[in-house]
Amino acid sequence: QDIDLQKSGGGITAKNCNGHIKLETSGGGLRLENLKGDISAHTSGGGIEGNNIVGELVTSTSGGGIDLRGMDGSLDATTSAGGLNAQIKHVGKYVRLNSSAGDVNIELPAKQGLDLNLRGDAVNQHQFNGFNGEWNKDHVRGTVNGGGATVTASASSGSINVKFN
Repeated sequence: QDIDLQKSGGGITAKNCNGHIKLETSGGGLRLENLKGDISAHTSGGGIEGNNIVGELVTSTSGGGIDLRGMDGSLDATTSAGGLNAQIKHVGKYVRLNSSAGDVNIELPAKQGLDLNLRGDAVNQHQFNGFNGEWNKDHVRGTVNGGGATVTASASSGSINVKFN
């Protein structure tokens, strides 16, 4: 099942869809709920909200922040107009997060093996065990639980806050 939707005059809400999903708008925000599959979602006119997404999500905005909850899979998210929040239940092959205008807040699964590469004005973490590597004020590179899926995050004018669930 393929969905391909392009708009120039408003936001897009997608709920309860499976398959290849491509959403683009220049006139509003995006709301993504209960989606499964390969998802591409881009806007230049607002923020992006997502909840309960399984598979691969590639998303970007130049018009607001990004707030993603209940992610299960691979994620590539970029904003140039706000902060980025990502709560991830399970990392697929990769997670790439980039904000050029705000903080990146990321919640990762505590029991999964991960390779971390995090860079920002400051990198802050809430207590967790199993990290091996280098943790500096503005850059973290190392592994959690022996390593595994790649997690890359960058905040060019903000902090990165890491929490494990």
